[in-house]
Amino acid sequence: MALTEQRFVQWLRDYGAAWENKDAGAFAALFEDDALYYWTPFDDAKKGREEITAAFSEAVATQTDIDFGARPLYVQAQLGAAHWSCAFTRTETGRRVHIDGIFVVQFGAGGRALSFREWWHSDEDR
Repeated sequence: MALTEQRFVQWLRDYGAAWENKDAGAFAALFEDDALYYWTPFDDAKKGREEITAAFSEAVATQTDIDFGARPLYVQAQLGAAHWSCAFTRTETGRRVHIDGIFVVQFGAGGRALSFREWWHSDEDR
């Protein structure tokens, strides 16, 4: 199944909804069983749905009032790229955090992410 812009936009909406709702099950459903998730270009990939879901659950555990948005930049064959941003409140400090980044997602035949790479910057340490 070729990736279309409409399918990619829906996948981005589902990704955002899973993050905003801190829904690990919905997040996991976006990825192939053997997917690779590169949290940053400098970290080793999270390998497989279980490891990806555990990392997601750990990350969102300290976030509230999550607001995610994304827009596609590129869709071709099985590859989609998007500009995204997210804001949330850090539960330990009450500080509002803003993140801005880029996703590049390769999709498998079933429409789930097979390889996910992201580059992002946060204002949290400013």
